[in-house]
Amino acid sequence: MRWSLFSLIAAAVLTLALATVCEKSGPTRPARLVPLTCPELVRLLRALVLPAPVRDRDHVLHRTVWRRCHQAAASACHQQRHLLQDSP
Repeated sequence: MRWSLFSLIAAAVLTLALATVCEKSGPTRPARLVPLTCPELVRLLRALVLPAPVRDRDHVLHRTVWRRCHQAAASACHQQRHLLQDSP
């Protein structure tokens, strides 16, 4: 799952909810504080509400092997393309 997508959706919902509450009841925050920003809402959601993604050992190792294999294939294609461009 893409937690960043959920975070952005939740941030948008909370921003709209906060705007609605402030319109109905006036500002509920102390006068010296600025309103919460979207990045701050996302940070709060990630820290307080959303669980951290589970990355077990097998997943981490599988992704490392996949990335190295993909990089090796990309490097070989890159070198082959340059060899073809350099040849007359």
